[in-house]
Amino acid sequence: MIENFKLKVFRVVAEMLNYRRAAEELHLTQPAVTAQVRSLEESLGIALFNRIGRETTLTPAGATLLQYVRRIEAITSDAIAALAPFGALEGVELSIGASHTIAVHLLPKLLPSLMHDWPTLRIHIMGGSTNEVLQALTTHQISLALIEAPAHRPDLKIEVFGEDELALIVKPDHRWAKKSTVNAAELVQERILLREVGSGMRQFVEGYLERNGVLRQQLRTLIDINSTEGIIAAVEAGLGIGFVPYLAAEKALKVGSVKVVRLDNGPIQRELSIALLNGPDPRGPVGQLLEIFRKYGAAERQRQEKIQKNGELRKLVVMGNAPAEDHQGAVS
Repeated sequence: MIENFKLKVFRVVAEMLNYRRAAEELHLTQPAVTAQVRSLEESLGIALFNRIGRETTLTPAGATLLQYVRRIEAITSDAIAALAPFGALEGVELSIGASHTIAVHLLPKLLPSLMHDWPTLRIHIMGGSTNEVLQALTTHQISLALIEAPAHRPDLKIEVFGEDELALIVKPDHRWAKKSTVNAAELVQERILLREVGSGMRQFVEGYLERNGVLRQQLRTLIDINSTEGIIAAVEAGLGIGFVPYLAAEKALKVGSVKVVRLDNGPIQRELSIALLNGPDPRGPVGQLLEIFRKYGAAERQRQEKIQKNGELRKLVVMGNAPAEDHQGAVS
């Protein structure tokens, strides 16, 4: 990465607010880090950090400089990516912010093709809530944000690339495991496992329930868990039924440790989106990753349309109204 070394040292210290940890990150001694920061402060003629005892904080000038240093780093990354067609592949870095489900369950599936084309690419992934990753994007800490909740931000480009279902999961021996569907009113009969109060995932579930006549106060939510994986494990252990993203439940479904029960007036779906700073589409690895997500979304839409079409044809077959060619071609 082409970056003024003093500015890099400053950025790392400013983000960690700890000279020892910054030294470890930079593979330098702590006195060397201190010397670089002091040299930068002397050249600028202004203090960048407050040092009170063991506590380190940014001065207003330091906080301002940090914003510019992050922008410089982002522009530098774009410049290197633009030079890639001329053979300048070394030192390219990509910082991505992603909501939890995308970071854990989708990115690992889609990154291999990017890394194949960019073998020396260094990728940094920052997980967090939608608000956290959008904040990181606007402060130039990341080049691209992948979010799971609606975002209306005129200062950003938000592009929906797909959908994810919030699935109701139960143990395979649960009395609902063989039911075709359950309605919202039935959910009040069971201990229900949800994400913590205030989480986007919980708000989606509670919104569905309220639209179907069930108030949140009626639910038997004896356990709140701030982890999707924790909800899956709790359902597997028989602690209740739970709502989790279908993407997160795929492994458990494959091994048969949980089953999905369909909802009347469902499913509960949320949009998956890409967020970028306003401007032209980026080039280099950011632009390629953008295309990878667009292709993924298009393929998923085609798959869902095929599933829906086959389901409709099966209903026609049961009713005895399916055209012969459709019955032969798509249902059998």
